[in-house]
Amino acid sequence: MERGQSSNQRNNNNEFILPDNFSELSLKTIENIQTRCRKGLEPGTVRYMRDNRCPGYGWLLPGWLAEERVVASGRVYKHYYDPSGRLYRTQFEVLYAWEKAGLILLDS
Repeated sequence: MERGQSSNQRNNNNEFILPDNFSELSLKTIENIQTRCRKGLEPGTVRYMRDNRCPGYGWLLPGWLAEERVVASGRVYKHYYDPSGRLYRTQFEVLYAWEKAGLILLDS
């Protein structure tokens, strides 16, 4: 894993670009993601990982991560992961999972 790289530095498709202040719990989640992930990504895809310490992601619970995938065309896809490495495609799916687990209550 690469830590503290600037946004213009690129990595291969199997690694993430991480901020320097990632928690140990977040690093464990990344290990779980890599264990579960079997599919490769398109060439030129850059993967940035964010946790609840990153600006704009303070709403995430500890151990939950957001991934920003920037593809060659410049489009950004966001994915979210729980501490076991399970993928959630939207913020709504994350909040729904938290509600089902009794962690939060969503108003209808």
